[in-house]
Amino acid sequence: MPELRLLDPDGYVVPEGRITVTSTTEAKARTALQALAIEHAQQWAWARYDHRNYRIVTH
Repeated sequence: MPELRLLDPDGYVVPEGRITVTSTTEAKARTALQALAIEHAQQWAWARYDHRNYRIVTH
């Protein structure tokens, strides 16, 4: 099964940013990872992280 990974602007996988998906769960997983990107960027705001610079990749 494919795995979605959330990468921060520096290209590192965000903790808890890995989700194994099926064709029926992929859309929900992507939404969850987008929300995680916003939370993570807020925690790293002092380093000028912006949630728009995060990427979701399939592995």
